Amino acid sequence: MFRILFLLCVFSPLLYAAGPRWDNSIDINDPDLTGEVAAEQCHKSLINAPEKLELWCEKAIEMGYWNSLVTLSMHIGDGSRLIAEAKKRMEKKEPKAYSILAWLYRTGTFVEQDINYAMSLYKELITLDIERPNSLITAAHLELAYLYKAQQNWAAMGEHAHYVYENTMINYHKERAAELLALAEQNNIKN
Repeated sequence: MFRILFLLCVFSPLLYAAGPRWDNSIDINDPDLTGEVAAEQCHKSLINAPEKLELWCEKAIEMGYWNSLVTLSMHIGDGSRLIAEAKKRMEKKEPKAYSILAWLYRTGTFVEQDINYAMSLYKELITLDIERPNSLITAAHLELAYLYKAQQNWAAMGEHAHYVYENTMINYHKERAAELLALAEQNNIKN
């Protein structure tokens, strides 16, 4: 479930723009092709044209949409390029790089699972002194809340869930945060 949620957060702008249908009329060699369209085709091909996924994802990556490495890596089962690119971009303080790398370490996807490192990456993302999309910050807080839940650290879980509840524009996140806040309250009363 967390992998799906993560992919939705990363690709939510593309999911809305991509729409539900594969478009055979788009030519991968069109000189007017934009990186955004190539990234949409990469993502759409996952379900609609898996035989074209590698071509479209490579095209999107070549055109600057490095997030297409997530789709490509999941498809081919090798995340080495994704990890290398995320680490390189993390050095440049790119917010999505933190989020992607944290997710990989939290889930143990393509790397040995390291919850503490994942938590530190989410915390770094939250405190970066650069412009970041609100959705990325609230998603990081929600991930931290779930990780603190697993550790039964109710106070920290409640703190991050409260942030999500107060700041998210996504109803699903607000509902999950409300559930976590109720759990935090229930467990703080018991202590």
